[in-house]
Amino acid sequence: AFSSFFGDAGLVGSTAVHPRADLFEAKDHLHFRAELPGMKREDIHVELGDGVLTLSGSRQVYGSDGKEQRKAEFSRSVSIPTRVQEDKIVARYEDGVLTVSLPKAEEVKPRKIAVQVK
Repeated sequence: AFSSFFGDAGLVGSTAVHPRADLFEAKDHLHFRAELPGMKREDIHVELGDGVLTLSGSRQVYGSDGKEQRKAEFSRSVSIPTRVQEDKIVARYEDGVLTVSLPKAEEVKPRKIAVQVK
């Protein structure tokens, strides 16, 4: 069930984790979404610096016998294509899905300009 989340983590000696993630744009926000099934909120870290959003974390991987085998860690970075209001970024984790909403900075929002006829 976790094969898409853990990628090749099932291989002996591998600790790679590759969560599915997507960045999409709405009118006033950018949204970053990542699938992190079974993760604890305290094991998920989100940072924004120099125009790059980085998601990282770790979780324990269990063998078929139910015993803990090792810690699997992941880090995923995505370039943010526009300036955002860093003080208004909101991250939510619900039902195994992390959603980070990044409001666009005022100066990059599209503005309508009325055209006058003379």
